Amino acid sequence: MSPQSPPAGTLKASLLGGSHNGTVARGERTSIHCGASHNRTLLEEALPFRELSLIAAASRRSKDPVYTAHRWWARRPPLVMRALLLAASLPGDTEAGTFWRLFESSAPALSGLHVHDPFAGGGSTLVEAARLGASVSGTDVDPLAVELVRHEIESVDELEFGRAADRLFEFLQQRVGHLFHEPDRQWTPVHYFYIHEVTCPYCGECGPLFKDLVIARRSNKVGSVVRDSGIVAFCPSCFDIHGLQQAARVQLRCCGRRYPLYAGTYRASRYNCPHCGHKSNHVELQSGQARRHLLALEETRDGFPRRFRKPSLSDLSLLDIASQYVEEHIDEMDVPDYTFMRERVDARPVSYGVHQLRQLFTDRQIAVFGHAFRWVKENAHPDHRVNRALRLALSNALATNNRLCSYARDYGRLAPLFSLRGYALPAMPVELNPFHMSAGRGTLKRNLDRVQRSSVKRVRRHTWDVESGKVRRFNADYSAGVRKVDMECGPAHAIKRSLSTRQDICVFDPPYFDFIAYSELSEFYRGWWAKHELGGAPLIPDTDDPVGSFGNALSRELRPMVEALHVGSPLAFSYHSAAREAWEAVAVALDDLDLVVTALWPVKTDSHMGLHTDDGNCEWDLIVVCRKRSECQNSILPIGSADVWVERLHPLFVRESDRTSMNLAIHMATSRFGVPSPKEQV
Repeated sequence: MSPQSPPAGTLKASLLGGSHNGTVARGERTSIHCGASHNRTLLEEALPFRELSLIAAASRRSKDPVYTAHRWWARRPPLVMRALLLAASLPGDTEAGTFWRLFESSAPALSGLHVHDPFAGGGSTLVEAARLGASVSGTDVDPLAVELVRHEIESVDELEFGRAADRLFEFLQQRVGHLFHEPDRQWTPVHYFYIHEVTCPYCGECGPLFKDLVIARRSNKVGSVVRDSGIVAFCPSCFDIHGLQQAARVQLRCCGRRYPLYAGTYRASRYNCPHCGHKSNHVELQSGQARRHLLALEETRDGFPRRFRKPSLSDLSLLDIASQYVEEHIDEMDVPDYTFMRERVDARPVSYGVHQLRQLFTDRQIAVFGHAFRWVKENAHPDHRVNRALRLALSNALATNNRLCSYARDYGRLAPLFSLRGYALPAMPVELNPFHMSAGRGTLKRNLDRVQRSSVKRVRRHTWDVESGKVRRFNADYSAGVRKVDMECGPAHAIKRSLSTRQDICVFDPPYFDFIAYSELSEFYRGWWAKHELGGAPLIPDTDDPVGSFGNALSRELRPMVEALHVGSPLAFSYHSAAREAWEAVAVALDDLDLVVTALWPVKTDSHMGLHTDDGNCEWDLIVVCRKRSECQNSILPIGSADVWVERLHPLFVRESDRTSMNLAIHMATSRFGVPSPKEQV
């Protein structure tokens, strides 16, 4: 379906990205079809959505240190948010070369302007706005998000933090380091591998739960651990550890038998009882409460390849020592007494039999973090930013030091909690030695170093090169950015600041209709914090009236910001869903707020990573740009189908779920499309 043809005098090509190939040529005016009397911004006139998508794709594994201090879910690509902020501040006839120079520049292009984000989340919008020189404020119901954004903008002094981090690490190592390994050993454990011993609910017999016999493999992939053995496997009868030279082996010989390497008792998400053949899932097994058996250790030694071995009596005794230690020293620790919410969007981990946050940690891990959080409280630094940074470093380390971590056996590194799904229960959980100094993903040292690096103001980023028509890298220095943020933990509609406060730019990422329950995921972290309660109810559709409840709730949250929006300023948000009801809910909110859509753009924001890897999920956001109806005239949406976008986005791939989302967005915007009235009429 080709784009609709609007009558003469209306915008024809803005939603197509300007020039024929989606790129505004150097020196070409971006405002082709609007006269100077119209006050459209570049965000409405000619956002370079294809170029931004290519930049986002190139940047997806390029880590900006400020965003690595602590995990947040589905953080929008910072460079995309930077582009939206800039485009919202520029007139529609801004030349492409000017836009990309400002995009790359470290100059405070938004100095004197105010940016507010009602759903701050991981902070991409506010951090980029602060780097651009704007004064910034935000709200979020999650206290973890609030603390994270404050840290990202109100950066900690690197030297002061480094000294405090060294003291904390030394204290923990002296206090509980002996629980992980004997200090006089030449080899140092880095990973401890376990298997669950579950009870069949049908016959009552116990048995080991495992997918297959392979612990690690030599894959020769970039970044993988170099191994002497092609395969490291265990015997399911005697649990001996075997190093097999040939990576193509499919059988293991032990105990006078041959065992298939890639077969086990856990297949297709079901435990197949070896005694009665009954198939049970984790909920039926209550696997979260199952006893764990220490299967193997992976160790390192300077000058030697890593090795695996069966646990010794000494290794097993350390587990008993840790249990006794926690019992005897529990009064000296801050250990969370936190019960997971029972009413959940995702029943896990409660459905596994895990009701208390403490159940997700081993005794050794409880000892480490219990002492660590108590130390930070009792050794408060005069600079509150240092204390906050220490808490964030410890909090982030929780994700790699818990009972739900697994092992990426082709790469030889730990896979943190939330790296693939929510509270997934791995068949072979892995415990990390948090005190290892040179190896191990997510050790205490690495998390402390990551937080210290997050204060760096010079970063390497991607931009669009107008001359070559390609993405290129550049060095940015954001030392001149704003260093203060006004953050409130609470719902957006309950914002305390005066509604008369002028909001110059409104760019945000609201909760999605069919979203992942981030508040449930953040429980894992928040439960360790002194102030762990949510500041308000998360925005979730009601099952009785999902469209109306979500749309009206979204409208309520946005109303204060819309009322404070400066005349002539657009409001823009990112959104996606392949569900018709989700876009109907957006329509309810826009109509209730009396907003019209002035532009619609597809931008790739999730690239087969993390929680967004399923085929049914969307990788592309729609950037919905709106204005108050009083500032606009009705017009005709100049695009009728996602096919036009898909053609212009080549070679970027758009899968079917994203096509559906794009077409639903177009359908929603068609009857709500308008263009800004001439300036003299506003």
